[in-house]
Amino acid sequence: MNPEFLRRVRLFEDLEVSELADLLMLGLVKEYAQEEVVFEEGSPGESFFVIYDGAVRISKMFHNVGEEALTVLGAGEFFGEMSFVDGTPTSARVVAEEPTRLRVIDTTTVDNLSKADPAFAGRLYRSIAAILAERLRLASMRTYADQSWG
Repeated sequence: MNPEFLRRVRLFEDLEVSELADLLMLGLVKEYAQEEVVFEEGSPGESFFVIYDGAVRISKMFHNVGEEALTVLGAGEFFGEMSFVDGTPTSARVVAEEPTRLRVIDTTTVDNLSKADPAFAGRLYRSIAAILAERLRLASMRTYADQSWG
């Protein structure tokens, strides 16, 4: 993979090419077979993941209905960033929907890159915050639209 692939990932749009190259060099690549679990709900959130190819299914266990798929993410998308940022256990289960290759970026990698260039951390975390804020706004709009006023 080259840095241009990561540049197309929305999360990394504001990073320098040299920073993308460092992420490629330092982050691990993992491959998963179809239906292989990437992580279970409640796992430690020490990494976030970028999908190179394939797809993952994000699901959650609900006591009254069992496991329910929340979404499917494909190449160029990412997941695990919420737990990565706040250090809490993961809030969902992630399973490879098909054979999938992921770039794993852990806290150690980000910490090391941040020590070398403190501005790196600012750009990365600002990007994560903007994406999380957008997702929260969309969820709020859906919740508001679903309310009955009758």
